[in-house]
Amino acid sequence: VTKEENPVCKKCGVPMRQDPDTLDTWFSSALWPFSTLGWPKSTEDMSIFYPTSVLVTGYDIITFWVSRMIFSGLEYTGKKPFSDVLIHGLIRDSQGRKMSKSLGNGTDPLEIIEKYGADALRFTLAT
Repeated sequence: VTKEENPVCKKCGVPMRQDPDTLDTWFSSALWPFSTLGWPKSTEDMSIFYPTSVLVTGYDIITFWVSRMIFSGLEYTGKKPFSDVLIHGLIRDSQGRKMSKSLGNGTDPLEIIEKYGADALRFTLAT
């Protein structure tokens, strides 16, 4: 969706066209619980691993990802993809921002292990 009828690159003046074959990432990732198991075919993996018992995730993507996985699972398979959701805490940087790849403020777990040990990291991540 564009804000303008015929958008033009402000830097070079070339007309821009939106890719018509684009799907919102949260909707495509909502198919993950069953699409990775061979769906829409009835595969052995699908019968063994779907549905699963628990999804572990952060609270910040409940609406974006988890709810969409549930309604997609119900719509396309007739089953919810998991019975329980374990919500873990978020690790924040010194400025209070969520650590993320896009912000580049993540911490290398190998550095943490080197400095504090693997058990300290395991304990911290076990929320």
